[in-house]
Amino acid sequence: MRGHLHLHTMKAALLEQIHKLTVKQIPDPQTDVGGMTVRIKVCAVCNSDLRIYHYGHNRVQLPQIIGHEVSAIIEHINGTADGFAIGDRVQITPKIPCGKCYYCKRGQPLSCTQGLSFGYQLPGGFAELMAVPKAGIDFGVVSKIEDETLTDNEVAMAEPLACCVRAQQLLSVKSGETVVVIGGGPIGMLHCRVAKASGAFVILIEHDQRRLADVDLSAVDVNIEAPDSDLPPQVMELTQGEGADVAIVACSSTRAQVQALGLVNKGGRVNFFGGLGVGHPEITIDSDIIHYRELTVTGTHGSLPQDNREALELITNREVKVSDLMSHSYSLDAIGEAFAFAESKQGMHVAVTP
Repeated sequence: MRGHLHLHTMKAALLEQIHKLTVKQIPDPQTDVGGMTVRIKVCAVCNSDLRIYHYGHNRVQLPQIIGHEVSAIIEHINGTADGFAIGDRVQITPKIPCGKCYYCKRGQPLSCTQGLSFGYQLPGGFAELMAVPKAGIDFGVVSKIEDETLTDNEVAMAEPLACCVRAQQLLSVKSGETVVVIGGGPIGMLHCRVAKASGAFVILIEHDQRRLADVDLSAVDVNIEAPDSDLPPQVMELTQGEGADVAIVACSSTRAQVQALGLVNKGGRVNFFGGLGVGHPEITIDSDIIHYRELTVTGTHGSLPQDNREALELITNREVKVSDLMSHSYSLDAIGEAFAFAESKQGMHVAVTP
């Protein structure tokens, strides 16, 4: 007679259908040889998690565990994983590219169409445990946390910071330049701090100043409260009438995207960092501004392992402060409240702890 296989279970928040997050016990994740299972310490709520919750995503088959901004501890290694041991504190970047497609061969793994991402095709971090396949470890998605003084919240902030680092590398932000950041949420604050770490003069535009009450604004040289409808004249006044060198739209606003083109100087660079998501109107722009002023307009999303390592270095070296940006914490059982609070845009970033 065959014995019964005893399956261990874990608590996880399953997105069963649009607008239906259910916390339940499910079997522990299994991983392939050379892969690992990590115990989640913190998984933060990203705007993309909120969009998947409301609208679904073509890369997410429900039911699924979403969430990808994690700090964790290695619980189990299936075989061996070079450089890692059970008990190591780690942080994980979401994307695992296929290595074979058109984009991977061109050196653009983030654009990989066949790849897998935690919280999308792969079960993510709103759970007690998460499996990391060997392919992910080989690609470098797992970073070991050597600095014991870093909190789990700080470690979880490395993923959004890595996305900001990548965007500003693409923008080539240089010392002495003027950078305007539109949107003073956690992502906007990270952009201010990355720009300041590069030696830029930083102007923040945020219409709801109450959000900034408990936030360290030392990376912001000028903080402008501007209604959604107005182009702040202060940007021109501060730049001798020329405009900023760089404008980063760190919020999901069509108006801000259009306005950003009017805030930069000739040869200026604009980055649409905040995605608009499903159901938003298209934007109408005066393309002559781009043509005659020779602007560069870019979009970025996501990060790669090297961006992740750089983000962790900025946090570890205390060049970019993140400790004040995880403003609220909820248990996994209260994930519905965590999502609702994140959506209210009242605080900064929201942590979920199993």
